[in-house]
Amino acid sequence: MPASFRPAILCLLLLPLLAALTASAQRRTDFELGQLVLSRNCPLPDGPDLTLKSPEAILKSVENPDCPHFNSVQLIQATVTNLSSEVQSVGIEIVVKLDGEQQREQSLRKRVMIPPFDLARVLHDIKLDEVGVYRISVKLWSEKFRQVLLETKPGDERRFYIASEQDIALVRNAMGTSTGGDIMHKLEFEPPDLRWESAQVIPKHILRGETMRMRLNLMNVGGDIIRDVRSKVEIFNTRQPRRRTVVATPVTPVMAPGEVVTYELKYVLPEDQLLGVYKIAATADPDNLLKEVKENNNEIKSDDLKLSDIKLLLPPENFMFEENGLFLFQWDSLAYGEFKIQVGVDKKFEDAGAYFDLPQGDRWIADKELVPLSGELPGMAMGLMESFEQNKLHWRVVGRQASGRQAISEIRSFTVKPAKPEG
Repeated sequence: MPASFRPAILCLLLLPLLAALTASAQRRTDFELGQLVLSRNCPLPDGPDLTLKSPEAILKSVENPDCPHFNSVQLIQATVTNLSSEVQSVGIEIVVKLDGEQQREQSLRKRVMIPPFDLARVLHDIKLDEVGVYRISVKLWSEKFRQVLLETKPGDERRFYIASEQDIALVRNAMGTSTGGDIMHKLEFEPPDLRWESAQVIPKHILRGETMRMRLNLMNVGGDIIRDVRSKVEIFNTRQPRRRTVVATPVTPVMAPGEVVTYELKYVLPEDQLLGVYKIAATADPDNLLKEVKENNNEIKSDDLKLSDIKLLLPPENFMFEENGLFLFQWDSLAYGEFKIQVGVDKKFEDAGAYFDLPQGDRWIADKELVPLSGELPGMAMGLMESFEQNKLHWRVVGRQASGRQAISEIRSFTVKPAKPEG
């Protein structure tokens, strides 16, 4: 076979393996649901507590034009973020329930395409032509609405109450009896209230020297405008939560009730930053200069972020290779230029006799992927598993700089499916 044909044939042989690896990785949830936003944000609690036990609350909700009213239109905004590096096609369902029963004619299903590391906002409007307790939630489906990927947690549903004429009459009578006079008061808006809707950081696994991108959504859930909103964004190692570094201090001149402001930020961790697990913490009004309904809900923290020098890409955790198939290992690094992988049955790589290097000996490679020679990896790996009576293998990557300094990646596991005997 001519040598020029070998790379093309190798690429064709790798296609099924790459497809299988990609499908396995996509089975993991690569999305995040943002908090629901309603156009009519009553300054009262958006819960089912607006009953005759709180007649003043019901009366205020009826008199306040910012609250949802009978026969008015409620706009709903649902937000879904694509945390993966590929375009994703998904189905979004906005679920509307009235007194516990789903209103099919009021609910909405829509397919959307979300670019990598981006978000999609879906708007829906419902006619509030029935009284009772409304509950709004979101379901994220696979593209053809066959499998639910994510859904709003019960505590994150948006709920509001549409009072009937009978309820209002009973309230007026009850308050008229208890006060002995006119119960109509001048409408007073509740103060503003800042609350973080979400804090997303991409990527979740950061290389030292890589640009970290942050998207923070701040919402005014109160009943009045708020001016000169200052925020502070910090990063900290989870082992040293009090030692924080300020990343940014964004300022918003004015926020209306129900408005969501999105901060898009970038940050590169210093080269001498301690490796480990980090979080982003965002605080609105850090100096407590603004008057709000609640002062204890102004901070949000991101999910854990891993900072390292070598990031493993393929295969994903617990992937199964075919013994007679192709083995592909991929990783990424900015700080190191030479690599080798280590494979063994010792999950801590403490026993030198329980793992081997690829390439073997003193050889290193400059590429960030490795396809072992035919029969090379399965032969040695199957021998180790048989000798140590193990059925799982572990792998990691060792990086080396020109100075001789080395770094080691995290450890992942994989298995090998034995080939069926011929005949």
